[in-house]
Amino acid sequence: MSKDELDQAPGAGLGSTDLGSTDLQAADPGPSAFDHTWSLLRDTAEVHAARGEVAPVVRDLIASLAEDPLGENDTTIRLTEALDSPRVRSAREARARIRADLQNEVHTR
Repeated sequence: MSKDELDQAPGAGLGSTDLGSTDLQAADPGPSAFDHTWSLLRDTAEVHAARGEVAPVVRDLIASLAEDPLGENDTTIRLTEALDSPRVRSAREARARIRADLQNEVHTR
């Protein structure tokens, strides 16, 4: 089919049929975009995994405090261990990177 026939075909006008002028390299996101996306996915997975680990501990603490608002001697220790573990600190750092990236995206648009 010639270029003229393509220009008159159904759907013509949706994009250029002049493939010679299309820069196919510009359509490729490149390795830096892939690395960026991969790091965001990794950070998101880190946040969700930490939430999954911490949620049952905090849920149990909330339930025990609902029964006895004064708590037990180890309530503070258990809560501190749950919220100050290396995994949680790592997840907070990942969440901060995600937040910074989203703010950067909003500012650049």
